[in-house]
Amino acid sequence: MKQANAAGGPIGGIRADKLYAEAQAWRAAAPYSAYLYIWGMAWMASAILTFVGQWRDWELLQPVLFLLALVLTAAVLLRRRRTASERPAQDGVQSALLVAAAVVAVVWLLTRGLVGIDPFYWPVLKGLALTAAYTALFPRLGWVLGAFGLWMLALTVTVVWMYLGYAPVLIGGFGGLSMVTLGAMIRMRDKGMNAQ
Repeated sequence: MKQANAAGGPIGGIRADKLYAEAQAWRAAAPYSAYLYIWGMAWMASAILTFVGQWRDWELLQPVLFLLALVLTAAVLLRRRRTASERPAQDGVQSALLVAAAVVAVVWLLTRGLVGIDPFYWPVLKGLALTAAYTALFPRLGWVLGAFGLWMLALTVTVVWMYLGYAPVLIGGFGGLSMVTLGAMIRMRDKGMNAQ
């Protein structure tokens, strides 16, 4: 049985197909790493502004930071649309990213929109939205996204349980750091695949 698996039998073939599909999903995710950098940096900068806001009146810069991230996202999106005709569409990763974006949009509408949720809980909802986004990408990109999702969930629960007053700084800072880290991992993996 070991020889059959080593020779590419049914079990080895399924594993190889799964690894190939995961590698292709990582390759398809490469163009989206820019969004992870933009929003990860925005979350970290927002956490820093919130922390420094104890001593300085810099909280008014939060909407400016959000608008700057939106403008950068729109610029990257427009640039990608221009080059999209040159590349084949990657439906699986795009649909997973759309689900993740929808979750983030719903959380944003709940926190900033017509539904009046106490701003004290916004960072908690951001942490749960990021957990949901990582979980939505987990089936396509593999265990790394599952680990990110579990880590973000553990961080959010721990902050809610013991450090709720520090939620904007901790969840925003570490959540943003996880997005930047994931963007860097996607870039490095894509460069490694292109080098082979």
